[in-house]
Amino acid sequence: MTPSITDAPFVIRTVADLGAIVREKRRAGGTDQATAAGLAGVGARFLGDLERGKATLRLGLVLQVLERLGLEVRIAPRRAPPRPR
Repeated sequence: MTPSITDAPFVIRTVADLGAIVREKRRAGGTDQATAAGLAGVGARFLGDLERGKATLRLGLVLQVLERLGLEVRIAPRRAPPRPR
């Protein structure tokens, strides 16, 4: 299941999860990719790649986009997975 900004805070497990959150936040603000990219100081291609979950993007630019969208990254120890019944 892909996390949603309405479920915040949430655990990001994949780059696709992160991309989905970025896309959802951008769309919730009613902004198209080109405009959001300009406001974030990145190219539209970069933002599209981020939203599609491309794994090889520059972390600094990813963090810049998150900041401009009003999102932040928090790091915490991983919780133990639930035990099977």
